[in-house]
Amino acid sequence: MCSCFQTRFIVPTAAAALAAIAGAASTASAQGLEMCYNQTDLGGGLFEYEFSVTPDSGWVSGMGWRWLIFGDISQSTSPLADFTMDPSQFPIGPWTRLQFSSGGHNGPTLGPVFDLWIPRDGSETLTWVGESFGRVVPGEMLFSTLAGTVGGALAADFQVATFGCESSCPCACNFDTSTGTNICDLFDFLAFQGGFVSGDPCACDINTSTGPGVCDLFDFLAFQGGFVAGCP
Repeated sequence: MCSCFQTRFIVPTAAAALAAIAGAASTASAQGLEMCYNQTDLGGGLFEYEFSVTPDSGWVSGMGWRWLIFGDISQSTSPLADFTMDPSQFPIGPWTRLQFSSGGHNGPTLGPVFDLWIPRDGSETLTWVGESFGRVVPGEMLFSTLAGTVGGALAADFQVATFGCESSCPCACNFDTSTGTNICDLFDFLAFQGGFVSGDPCACDINTSTGPGVCDLFDFLAFQGGFVAGCP
């Protein structure tokens, strides 16, 4: 079975065209954060959540955010009120613990809340994994950053997180990017070993048969296989 649709072509007026251009420029100059998440049904009503947050395309050096809340909701109980995570994932950026916010904003929070995350560059990404019995459908996962920003960054205020994160992990031959893509050398192997020891998700989730964030022999073997195969 296929679904069919009709497309109508509309010639925009000059005013509409200018508005579209202005909107695109506004989007391009955004100076906030982007959050995405993956959701896995573990059975029994329990869900695993993987979160990722990164500066948007408007990032410039010196921008910073604090008091990061996810699963946020106004004047109500967060859908992730029972969110738990393995403390060994910390530190996550400047934050060293999980706490919760309540009141006008409610949800799991990375703390200490007044510590600033000032990314080293526009591609720096923070990730964490946890579990909750709350199921948050796409479009309803909200996040906020409170208590002020620095460097011209814009605060998030019940901003919608994107459902579905693309992997930002390099392939085995590019684990260390100092010698370029698809160049397998000792530096890539050493970088992987360092990530494996420190619990880097990119090293621990090459093989997920024993669960995300678990560094074991299977991840090591999977890396070795990828190292031999090379990057696509």
